[in-house]
Order: sequence, then C-alpha cells, then structure tokens
Amino acid sequence: MISRQERERQLIDSGMFNSIKTIFINNNVYISDKYLMLITDYVDSLGQLDYEQQGLYLDPIKIARALPRMLKSVREKELDIYGITDNYTITMNSKNDYETNKLFFFHELTHAIQTRFINNHEECSFYNGDTGMFLTEGATQFIAEILYHVSNGTNLNYREQSNSVRGLNNHIPYSALSQYQLNGNIILLLSYSLGIPLNQILALGYRSDGREQLKKLFEVFPGNEGKFEEFMFDLEKIYSIDKLLVMGYRKQMMSNTPIIIELMNGKRSFFGNIQVENDLINKVERELIANFIANNDEEYIISNYQKVAMYLTTQELKTNFNNAIQEIIKMRNQSVI
Repeated sequence: MISRQERERQLIDSGMFNSIKTIFINNNVYISDKYLMLITDYVDSLGQLDYEQQGLYLDPIKIARALPRMLKSVREKELDIYGITDNYTITMNSKNDYETNKLFFFHELTHAIQTRFINNHEECSFYNGDTGMFLTEGATQFIAEILYHVSNGTNLNYREQSNSVRGLNNHIPYSALSQYQLNGNIILLLSYSLGIPLNQILALGYRSDGREQLKKLFEVFPGNEGKFEEFMFDLEKIYSIDKLLVMGYRKQMMSNTPIIIELMNGKRSFFGNIQVENDLINKVERELIANFIANNDEEYIISNYQKVAMYLTTQELKTNFNNAIQEIIKMRNQSVI
C-alpha cells in the first residue's frame, strides 16, 4: 500500500498538484491544500485507469478544468454521516480519520462532478429528480472505491458482508464496497443481465443522458419494453425505506403495518415497511436473473452464471437460480447428443 506521504510526494513532484491548484485560483475558487491534494489524487487516479478496459471514458484534464464550476468550497464540521454535497459545496465530517475521509471525499467529489441543474431541479448521475438515487449512490460508491484503491496501490476486496442490509439479515451482499453494498450488488446483477461491463454502466453516471442511455439498454430486450421506470421506482422504494432506518425510524419500519412513505422529492408515495423492502429486493433480483437467462445466449449464460449467483443475496434466490441454470445445461447436453 502506498502511504499518504508517498502519494502526496508523487502528486507534488509530477507538478499535478500545482497545476490543479492554479486552475482553481484562476477561477477565483479557494480550497485548502488538504482538499486540493485529494482532488489532485482523484483526477490522477482517473488517469491511471485503462481507458477502455476499466476506465470511465473521461479525460482527466477536462475534468480538472471543469471542476471549479462544479465545486466552489470544501469545509469540515461534525456530521452524523461521512460527508454531503449540496449547492456546489462539499462538507466532510470533521471526525473522519484520513483514510475514511479520502474514500468518502472521493464519493462526494463524484457527486459534485455529476450534479447538474435542469428545469430548476437538481439531477445527479441516474437521479432525475424523481427516481434513481439507489443506482446513483451505488455507482458513486463503486467509483470512489475503485479510485481509492488505484490511489493506494491496493485491490478491491470482494467478500460476503453480513448485516450490511439494515433490518434484513437474510440478505447478504457479496461486495467490495464499504457502504451501499446492496446497491453495488444490484448494479453488478444489472451489468450481467444486460451484458454490459461494470465500467460502462458506471461511466453512464457522468453523462447528462446516462439515465436515458441505460433505459434504452434495459428496454431493448423483448419483454422489457416500458419496464425501466417501474424498475427504478422499485429501487427508489428500497432506497427510501433504508434512508428512514438510517434516520431513526426503525420502529415504524419494523412494524407489521406498512405506512405511507414519500419519495425524496415529495411528489410520489407508497406503502412501505421492512417486509415491503424484503419483497422488493427479492423481486428486483429475480427479475434481473430472469433477464439474464432470457436475454443472453447459452454460451454467455453458462460462462457467467457462477459469477451472477455470487451477487444474489439470499440462499433461496441462489438455489432457484442454480436449479434453472442446471436445466439449461441439461437441455443443452441433450441437444448435443
């Protein structure tokens, strides 16, 4: 692992730190050296990704030059969360240790880069002002973790993470993420379902038309026509219930009686509790593996089904999926005889 001191020396000696600092100063944006160093680290790590195989199809120089329009200040204060991005400002929790702060500053910086204002409302990555925060947070955390490990010279560590889906111990993500583990799992299932590499899905989050492009990719398959918005609404319900658990509404969410829950923008609502969340997670995972089987050829399915099974979060889902795959393999073998 590259130490903080080694990494900062690399960025200073290369001249990159001074270049980024000059870009901000020339745009009359003044950010502390501590966070200018992390911004430099983020941009440099982007540049280290292989453009096509692992990259996000971004020009780091263009990102650096555009950043002062997207980020006007960075500050620290005591928070109940790691950090937050709002109104061109990133606020980080002053209680974070250095490594935690670095990881989640990368998360918030990704939000800042991807945020845009359209028709007087805020959009970010796959969030269109209505739904999409579930995918947005999962993709943002994935990007932050990838760049964090590139910077540190380490590798992502995928492992089963029990108790990472609040209130639902029966769901165990297989994830490399430190937060939003379930969200990351769903993105990986979506990747295999659509036959699109993870880095290409993550790259869509930086595009202003990324959500629309994802919708086209989702609905191009027979049987998926017109289903993308329902899929996104289901994910937003999961996200909303989880947010209420974080905010201290555990008693209400654990009740047997669902309550009315409003989405973040207040325009839509649904009846929800922890059981509804459980059912929605199962529904989403079942639909994605059904798409994986229905929309891909046998060779792709047989080559990738074991990877897909790892990202299913309950044993029942894994068993049913593996049984379906064995039927496909059996029929294929019979057709060969």
